[in-house]
Amino acid sequence: MKYIIKQKLIALKPVYDIFTGDGEPLYKVKGSFFGRENFEITDLNGVSLAKCSTDVNLMSILTQFLAYNYKKYHIKVGDQKIISMARSLNFFTYNFKIDSPIGDVHFGYGISGSHQFTLNGEVLCDIDKRKLTIGGDEYHIEIDNKQNQLGFLLTAIALDRIYYTQRS
Repeated sequence: MKYIIKQKLIALKPVYDIFTGDGEPLYKVKGSFFGRENFEITDLNGVSLAKCSTDVNLMSILTQFLAYNYKKYHIKVGDQKIISMARSLNFFTYNFKIDSPIGDVHFGYGISGSHQFTLNGEVLCDIDKRKLTIGGDEYHIEIDNKQNQLGFLLTAIALDRIYYTQRS
């Protein structure tokens, strides 16, 4: 299934809106994005559907001063863990440690330069960041229909937090 995630740049805290591939509003993402980050995906009426929380450890605190994000993001839908991911301890590349009950999930890049999560060679989720969008960052995401859609939508936002958000 295809989705579009738009991040609003002008807000007191980061806010994301999620649309269907056709541009229809579907979900909102809200929460705390400073310190120990916690955020959740809600329907348009504000009902919580899935959550993401982070671990804060000594390494994540120290590396924040270098503008690196080493927090571990835990994504759950209800009580079911979908995926946990963190940037590996390497300052020069973006390798990830990923834990998932569905198997040995890998992070990599697609032919077009998009970010992909794969399992046994099959693409679970393809995340394409669009450049030069008005109003904020925009991601076009395609998630395999057999996978947990909410979980991988939050995974895309966690990837945005790890990959593109500068810490001060």
